[in-house]
Amino acid sequence: MNKLTTSSYKREATITSSIAFLPSIISAAFLLLAVGSLYFESLPIAAAIERRLPSLLVPQEENARLILSTIASGIISLTVFSFSMVMIVLSQASSNQSPRVIPGLTTVKYHQVVLGFYIGTIIYTLLLLLNFKTESGGDEDTPAIAVLLSMAFAVTCLVLFVYFIHSISKAIQVDNIMNSVFRKAKAALHHESRMANRIKSTKVHNVRVFTHTLNNDGNGYLKRIQLKDLQQLARQHDLQIEIMVEVGAFTVEGSPLLRLSADPKEYGDLTQQLQECFDLSEEEVVMEDFEQGVKQLSEVAVKALSPGINDPGTALKAIDFLTLLFIYRVQCEDRNCLLDEENNLRVIENNISLDELLHRYLSPIRTYGKGDLQINMRLLKCLYNLLHQSPYNAHEVEIAKHASAVVYDADKNIQNLIDRGRLNEAIKTFNGIAPPKHQLDLLDVQDVFC
Repeated sequence: MNKLTTSSYKREATITSSIAFLPSIISAAFLLLAVGSLYFESLPIAAAIERRLPSLLVPQEENARLILSTIASGIISLTVFSFSMVMIVLSQASSNQSPRVIPGLTTVKYHQVVLGFYIGTIIYTLLLLLNFKTESGGDEDTPAIAVLLSMAFAVTCLVLFVYFIHSISKAIQVDNIMNSVFRKAKAALHHESRMANRIKSTKVHNVRVFTHTLNNDGNGYLKRIQLKDLQQLARQHDLQIEIMVEVGAFTVEGSPLLRLSADPKEYGDLTQQLQECFDLSEEEVVMEDFEQGVKQLSEVAVKALSPGINDPGTALKAIDFLTLLFIYRVQCEDRNCLLDEENNLRVIENNISLDELLHRYLSPIRTYGKGDLQINMRLLKCLYNLLHQSPYNAHEVEIAKHASAVVYDADKNIQNLIDRGRLNEAIKTFNGIAPPKHQLDLLDVQDVFC
């Protein structure tokens, strides 16, 4: 059953993340609507309704054919143009921001709805043309109601086209991309912090000794951990489990996967069941979680600092968003221990510390922007705000370490005395709330520039 669940999840994730998911469903609905419309036209009630319509709304046979042909060709042109716009947006987003923001653009629901409506209208119109009745040569065989529906769909497509152009032009703007990534990361962190049956590791006192290690039996990126299944297995066999890997990491065969309080080989096929709780993928994983949002913002900032893009304003805004996400991470209680229904500890997750987050996603910005005064000052402000938001300072050592790295790189790469004087002002601000043992040294600069 566990294997079936994993396989079903893989198929579901592949299908729902495709840009063709919603358009396929909408197109199928239009196909059924076309069949239903043609069947309805054969009923006596349809003829009665058509007799009550104004004569201008009941097209003659040749006019109906011309209308349907015009609608089909026109909507095909709109569809081709809209798909071309999507490809241009994806290409520019990949080149100017980060390839990892592409899934967020392709899975935008209203873009898929617009494309699906276009394709559905084409299918509906073509089926009307294929099933046109011409045996009698009379206008009484013209499906007037179905043609009117096709005209209504064509007008709707024009309205959606205007909306699509407006929406796609906004989607390509880097500010909107970063805003979207920030909101998703914040929502993911909020969801993680509100999950039931979780407590902070410091509040757990009945942790057993982990005597056995289970190694990975596959290669690839860890796409998903089925925590509920893992928790149930631990409860069923009265085990405690510590996860040694994190979602999104690349794992190889033979590397440590789990630590357990007992040997899983003593429980029959438990080893295989535990392995099936980890979903590996050959493609790099793009998850909608907190760390993925931080990663995307960091990559956008690094890409903006590259010589080919040269957009420091975008990098500064990305640092501001990262500051807010880091603050939310500090304020959020790190609940990585999963309990069962009887409040017994079963699973300990491998959560990323603030120091590791800063090292992974702030250090690249520091490295690529170490010669830019504004980038260095914004990084110091970021760390200052983190220190200010962390009273009684559980993270003061990590924050001060990264602030020292910023000052060290700036000292080596910024030689202009005026710029060094401005950096000293930022250092003094940081030292204003930093504990004495973690305060930063001022840069060497002539007094006249201080």
